Amino acid sequence: MVTAASSQTFQSEWITVKGNYATVKLEYMDEFQKALEAQQKEAAEDYSRFTERVKGGGTSVELTEEQRKYLAGHFDPENMSKLEYQEFLDKLCEFGILDEADKEYLGYGVKGCGLDLTPLGRVRTEAYLSPVRENPMGYTDSFHSSRGSVASWTEYLSGIMSWSEEVNSWQKRPESILFRKVHDVLETISG
Repeated sequence: MVTAASSQTFQSEWITVKGNYATVKLEYMDEFQKALEAQQKEAAEDYSRFTERVKGGGTSVELTEEQRKYLAGHFDPENMSKLEYQEFLDKLCEFGILDEADKEYLGYGVKGCGLDLTPLGRVRTEAYLSPVRENPMGYTDSFHSSRGSVASWTEYLSGIMSWSEEVNSWQKRPESILFRKVHDVLETISG
């Protein structure tokens, strides 16, 4: 079983697990609802901070020749396993191209478990648009949809936009900006 190690928002005694499903015990429904609302509020605030940071940071990526050679020698943009992709993102963080917090938005998942998990706070319903091209490969923000072709996957995801009520137009999602950074690095090391 995979659990969230960072917080204990939901108490185990509130839940009854039956096979692959869990239900909230009726006597804990109010506490569960309050905890869920608090978590959703915290997640919205985190996402807002993330959005401001990413949009303010730009998309330019500069690698030293040594960094480029290292990445090119250790990673194949068209053939990466999940673990290799995680190690690649770890290196981009080490090189200062990404922040550790960015990994959550780049399909990093939980290292070592082999699962693609979406944090509960990131589950949203909104309209998305990809003006770049159709999606014949069926890419999603799950690493596994890339089937190892990380360069193509990140290129597709870097073009996805969502509707902004604030400016009344389609805008690049913050995740798309990060995927563009990753894609630019992949292009740099594949040439």
